[in-house]
Amino acid sequence: MCGIFGQFLKTTNSFDPQRVESLCRATNYLTHRGPDSGRWWSEGQYYFGHRRLSIIDLDHGQQPMVSEDGQYVIAFNGEIYNYIELRQELIGLGHVFKTDSDTEVILEGYKHWGEGLCEHLTGMFAFAIADRINGGLFLARDRFGEKPLFIKDDAEAVTFSSELGAFNQLDNHKGEVDQAALGGYLCLNYVPGEDTLAKGIKRLPVATWRKYDANGQVRQYCYWHPSRSKIENTSFTDAMAHTQTLLDEGVKLSLRSDVPVTLFLSGGIDSTLIADSVKRQSDVEHAYCLDFTEPTYSEYDAAKYAADTLGLDLRRVPLTADALEEFLPIAERLDDPLADSSALAVWTLARETAKDYKVVLSGDGGDELFGGYLTYKATALHNKVSAMMPHPVRKLLAAVAPHIPVSATKVSTSYKARRFLRALDLDPAEAHFTWNGTWLPNEATRFFADPEYGELAKGVLKAITQRDAIPAHPSLDELQRTDIVEYLPNDILTKTDRTTMAFGLESRASFLYPKLAEYGINLPDDYKMPAKGKPKHILRQLAAQKYGTRISQAKKQGFSIPVHTWLRHQARHIMEELLSPQRLKDMPFLDANHVIKIKNLHSDNKAQYGFELWGLMCLSAWHNARILGRGTDNPIAQLDRIEFPSLSGAA
Repeated sequence: MCGIFGQFLKTTNSFDPQRVESLCRATNYLTHRGPDSGRWWSEGQYYFGHRRLSIIDLDHGQQPMVSEDGQYVIAFNGEIYNYIELRQELIGLGHVFKTDSDTEVILEGYKHWGEGLCEHLTGMFAFAIADRINGGLFLARDRFGEKPLFIKDDAEAVTFSSELGAFNQLDNHKGEVDQAALGGYLCLNYVPGEDTLAKGIKRLPVATWRKYDANGQVRQYCYWHPSRSKIENTSFTDAMAHTQTLLDEGVKLSLRSDVPVTLFLSGGIDSTLIADSVKRQSDVEHAYCLDFTEPTYSEYDAAKYAADTLGLDLRRVPLTADALEEFLPIAERLDDPLADSSALAVWTLARETAKDYKVVLSGDGGDELFGGYLTYKATALHNKVSAMMPHPVRKLLAAVAPHIPVSATKVSTSYKARRFLRALDLDPAEAHFTWNGTWLPNEATRFFADPEYGELAKGVLKAITQRDAIPAHPSLDELQRTDIVEYLPNDILTKTDRTTMAFGLESRASFLYPKLAEYGINLPDDYKMPAKGKPKHILRQLAAQKYGTRISQAKKQGFSIPVHTWLRHQARHIMEELLSPQRLKDMPFLDANHVIKIKNLHSDNKAQYGFELWGLMCLSAWHNARILGRGTDNPIAQLDRIEFPSLSGAA
């Protein structure tokens, strides 16, 4: 796991020293992602920078790396889990290797398969490959978007990075808010699709490669979609057995490491199933569990039960309101604004885990692939209600919803009822995206100082459903497919990547093994979300076999924090600072009066706007760091230049 930064010039064939110095600063901004070493390479139109976290082939895996024949150079972030099998296959095809690293496997694989390379890779990755003979640049990202890759493509150059913050280190960079993308953030807590909130910088989509040819042509291709082969005529017992087999395969591959591996263990179904598989296939000794001082938020007892059952030493990591003092560095490291308040919990857990480990396995992905979210139940109910109830009645109920009193406890019944009713006048497909979001589109418009951009916000949810071709009344399968290209990469995996890599900790999601993912999505709906019973049915039954009802029937908790209460008391000073009149003046694109109105309603306990205010606080902190340039100072780190032998046929 690493951090990469690079640039490919379009209008000239050489870098001046001042520009190289700027690019090296940008590379070193990523030191937290790769604290073990750093190198850079520049030749002709190329600059590649790399910060390394040493996991595989500790002695010989340094980057940027050149292929055995000298033609290709790579900067790579991630892990290729099936690199051993691919290496043997390529050796059989005549390729010669100098190292035991997965990085070299990508290089030789690209030499052999070219643009078809990514289809052979199992793992998490974002990489850039330079062709020293033919020119051009090849960029690629993994199937689920576990690893980030940001691209700025202008008339002068293509610049790529593992994080947005690195762009701020460039001499010629001028940060500007993309107001057209702001509505998506206000509604969803994250910026949807390929956009970022930094104008001119985009994400490379998941499961996609992009190639810039020497002649200026650009081609882009999505190399993977989950198959649409619905599984039929398979008994539930056989489906359980095959699910376990595939999960074990995924865990076995993700355990590959030249450094020790540990676990995040929450006490939920996903992490306990991962832990069981890990324990049967390895000598992992420890697991880490986050514990809240508020009893209704804690999962420690369930995690301890699972750990004792498996013989794991469980390390308790307490989370108190004191962690809120780190709100600013967390919001900055989340990179693009991300208002998922559970990031505070993962940050705290990652920091403690990184004291002794570089690699941790998590349960990310299980909910999307096996129908575990309550949002799927909510959308199914919305489908039924909207089919029976006339739209005028639904519109009336939606208008009443804001007046329903909501308690400050964790995802209370009143909270869920209010959120369900408020979206009742939307199509079920659009309503689906509101369950985990904050403001509805018509509410988001009120935060814009410029009415033109406010109008754009009204179409945010419809734009997503049209882009992903989701029907107005979607099936479970269709919801899962859109979640794995939208919510999973842009919220869940972004949160995990940024909070763990802030401490040089690599998180691996074993559920995102492609064979397991396709199998889970294509299972019959009632194997995942039965009409009667709890979601994620097949995984619950696997958990029941191993742990009994203590785990399999437990209520889903997640990493939510008591945000409503904390913002009124322990974190009120942070909220007041980030949403002060001066801070709001620095963000002229927002209607300051409306923000202050919402803040006062919550502070006076007249409304529960904790999650909504958290999002506005994250936006303020992000704007301060990314647009005003008041973020963390650039780290001082060693960055060595690497040169490769010249090629007589090089352009």
